[in-house]
Amino acid sequence: MSDQDRPDETPPEGVLASNDSSLDARDPESRPHVKRTSVRRPQKPQSQKTPRNRPRGWAILLVLVVIVGPGIYWFMNQGGDEVLPVDFGEEGQTEAATVAGDRAVVLVFPEWDAGGYVTEERQIPSRDRPGEDLYALMRALCEGPEISGSISAMPRGTRALAAFVNPEDHSVVVDFSQELVTGHPGGSAAEAATLTSILRTVALNFPASHSCVILVEGAQVETLAGHLDLVRSFDPRRWL
Repeated sequence: MSDQDRPDETPPEGVLASNDSSLDARDPESRPHVKRTSVRRPQKPQSQKTPRNRPRGWAILLVLVVIVGPGIYWFMNQGGDEVLPVDFGEEGQTEAATVAGDRAVVLVFPEWDAGGYVTEERQIPSRDRPGEDLYALMRALCEGPEISGSISAMPRGTRALAAFVNPEDHSVVVDFSQELVTGHPGGSAAEAATLTSILRTVALNFPASHSCVILVEGAQVETLAGHLDLVRSFDPRRWL
């Protein structure tokens, strides 16, 4: 058979010959080499994370405000007209004596034979602050008399802790250590002597005061030794 009489074995367009495709599958080298280009997706920029320890600075500032704030408030109000609680040590007293004048005061002590009471005049450093002056008076009562013929009505070891003066309603508060109760000898006469020494001293040096509260370690107590009621305020003028 001549070449012209052979049928055309060329597949029509769009149809692949099965023999050629199988051949390509068996012999990879017979395939045309196609250069493939890989396409990578652009990476998103990583967001910078805010460090978690940044609020630590605010926490430190808050702690400083809580600690230092009350001290600043106290210091600023010391120069005002409001009288604040007084509880200062020897350094504060030395400074007060340097920059202030003296004030004449009167202390009241029982007689040594319990026959009555005696008054003792003294000079104390004063900055014209009633709370500080009252605190100095209570300290002097706890230290005892300096003249003969009188004794202290305060139990041994008693300390004045603070003193308050309210100029608006003319009330005062005095605070003592626990020895005022734990070291008290007891008896109605001894209790009366202790209260008289405190209240009469307040009345003579602060005559406008009509209310005095006595505290022990910052709180009211029922009594010193079981006789006189301390859960109330006293009018110092009635103890003269």
